Amino acid sequence: MPRHLYLISGLGADERIFDNLRFPAGYDIHHLKWIPPLPDEPISSYASRMAEGITADGPISLLGVSFGGIMSLEIARVRPIAQNILVSSIKHTAEKPPYYNWARRLRLHQLPDAILYRQRGMVVKKFLNIETKAEGQLVREYLSKKDFTYTRWAVNTILHWKNDIIPPHLVHIHGGKDMPFPIRFVKPTHVIPDGGHFMVLNRAAEMNRILGETLLG
Repeated sequence: MPRHLYLISGLGADERIFDNLRFPAGYDIHHLKWIPPLPDEPISSYASRMAEGITADGPISLLGVSFGGIMSLEIARVRPIAQNILVSSIKHTAEKPPYYNWARRLRLHQLPDAILYRQRGMVVKKFLNIETKAEGQLVREYLSKKDFTYTRWAVNTILHWKNDIIPPHLVHIHGGKDMPFPIRFVKPTHVIPDGGHFMVLNRAAEMNRILGETLLG
């Protein structure tokens, strides 16, 4: 029986961020799509609805990048998951940088779109450790979106996310130069020293080696 690996992209990204990854034989690869959030929807409810997109039979593993890693942990609460693989993400509340809590308390995430999102281009490109033209193109497409409904929901969800449950067989791959989730606050199982937040694209050789060593057989 084949094993099934569902891939979850990060905030504002799509399945193209996985283009350079190669997975061990014996896995069927699927992309688990993001869905529109309901107004003020709790992450637990969203995860339950998103998990309905997992339709394969047999052992299910999840690989989530950034916010996708957080979502993979929430999905593991509502259905059996054989293995969670987090990339450029966090696995419990204590790994959130303290300034995320400051932003939540000051309600900076509730500022008007014109202040918080429309002029964010330079900050986002720096924050995501952009290195290649392909990454730049993905970010430009993300920045061109005019509807911030999902972005607002996701940012609010990340700032308020709480978790202290670590599922079994968890693999946490993190970059030493990650800016959204700096390594000094994170205790991953594997570190790519020069990896940034887009290392799933630009450090694929190292990623593929770790995946080959850690994916359940």
